[in-house]
Amino acid sequence: MSLRVIAGSLEAHSAGLSFKCGRDGETIICGVASDVLRDLLYFHRLEGDDAFRALLPEIERLANAKSDAGRFEEDGALVIRSVDLLRYGFHGKSSKSAA
Repeated sequence: MSLRVIAGSLEAHSAGLSFKCGRDGETIICGVASDVLRDLLYFHRLEGDDAFRALLPEIERLANAKSDAGRFEEDGALVIRSVDLLRYGFHGKSSKSAA
């Protein structure tokens, strides 16, 4: 079963977002670095109030890829960093035309 962001657990910080993911009754503390968020927003050409909501599937995909690879922090948390974008790549098509 895949990791899913737990509704209402998103918290914004200067370093990025923190949130909780659930899988089979297990809760994992997760985070996304602010530079990763900027890169994802730019890649998908998102802006506005719903931009972060639109990124949730991408964040979940990255969290699952990192979890499947067993790349957790020493404390058991899972933090998506810039290097993870290199490891697991950007996914999907940008939401707007490049033209």
